[in-house]
This record gives sequence, structure tokens and C-alpha cells, in this order.
Amino acid sequence: MSGVSGSGKSTTAKYLAAKIGAIHLRSDAVRKHLAGVALCDRAGSDVYTPEMTEKTYTRLLDLGILLASQGFKVILDAKYDRVQLRSEAISRAEAQQIPIKIIQCTAPVEVLQSRLDNRTGDIADATADLLASQLQNAEAIVANEKSYVTILDTTQPLAAQLNDVICP
Repeated sequence: MSGVSGSGKSTTAKYLAAKIGAIHLRSDAVRKHLAGVALCDRAGSDVYTPEMTEKTYTRLLDLGILLASQGFKVILDAKYDRVQLRSEAISRAEAQQIPIKIIQCTAPVEVLQSRLDNRTGDIADATADLLASQLQNAEAIVANEKSYVTILDTTQPLAAQLNDVICP
């Protein structure tokens, strides 16, 4: 998965996991486990340092590669908003001969804002005040990633858009 907070990554991942029988791994859960924070608790800013983000993405990818190499379908649910993070996932998957697809979730800014403002009962800590920074710092898909990417407008029905992912 790829996309800023509120873009519908977790909703899409949950839907897709149920359709294809995949294990859904969330970076939010991995980060909190690594930090010793209960999933239902809000994490402090110390859990969102660059070092902790690196640990989180490394562990998320390690888990995904481990499970996929054992034959499981796996969905890594994280922003993957940086070329370096996506490149690492692609490189490691290819090295293990694991097929990889990137689903980039998108929605208009007003929708992102509304979703974040109205988010309840979720383990994610991201709030609407982080959105502008995330949008500004997100790195676009580059040429060598394009063959892996499906762009998904999460304001539209998921089933039709994900048909190529579910039934390649």
C-alpha cells in the first residue's frame, strides 16, 4: 500500500486481504509494538522519529518477506511515501522472487482532511494537522516503479478498481 494518512490505505488493505486471503500487516501496529505502546493508546512524538520510522519499515518489510517467502499473500499497509522505502520493498521482493504490487491510494485533499478529522476507533495516530506536511514531503512514483503501481481513487468503489489486482 502507499498513500498519505486518510487516503484509504487501511480500508483498502482490509478489503483486499479478505478478497485474496492475505495477511494484513499495518505499520501503525508494528511501530507501537516496537515502542511498547498498546495499540489502543496514542503514541508520543518519540515514536515518530526518523530512527523509529526506519525501524518500523524495516521490521514491517522483514515480516512481509518472511511470510511471503513461506507462501502467504501479504499486504504491507504503510505510507510508503518515499522512493527509498518503495525501492527497498521492490528490491527485497525481487531478490526473493516474490511478486510485488504497489497500490497507491488517493483522494482529494478535502476528503483526506474529513477522514482524518472524523477518524475514531483506529490504531493510527495521524491527525489532520499532519496532512499538509505529508502531502508536501511525499515523493512521487518514479519511472522504475510505475510497472508495479496501481493508482486507486478511494472515493470510488473499490471492487472494479481492484479487479486487476485480485484477478491478474
